[in-house]
Amino acid sequence: MTSSKWILVFVLSISIGIRPSLAASSASKLIIRPSVCMVKKLGDSCQMTVKVMWQNEQPIDACLFQNDLRLSCWKNVDDINTEIEISLDKDMKFTLKNEQQVFAYQQIKINTALPKKYRRRLRADWSFF
Repeated sequence: MTSSKWILVFVLSISIGIRPSLAASSASKLIIRPSVCMVKKLGDSCQMTVKVMWQNEQPIDACLFQNDLRLSCWKNVDDINTEIEISLDKDMKFTLKNEQQVFAYQQIKINTALPKKYRRRLRADWSFF
């Protein structure tokens, strides 16, 4: 009885180990660096050059979109490593897709150098003591 339990545990551990690697290999991978843009204050526009890298197992036709704006397109390729000039006013979603499906996406965030709000003072300016 104990040997059958060990066999079951062994079979389950092998099946669990194989499944994630198969799922990860079938998806497109999109990497955009840097993934954060720093601005002086909220509302400022951010212009920067980003490195775009993506790969797929099979050659595909795909375009890179910044929200609804098409930035660049590629035909019958399985990997790209290029630089693109972008401009951001707020956090944006970059999507690699064609007419039929979305292959991958990544969010680019905007951070401000100055805090959004000042910290509220914990005690009053005046005091009896």
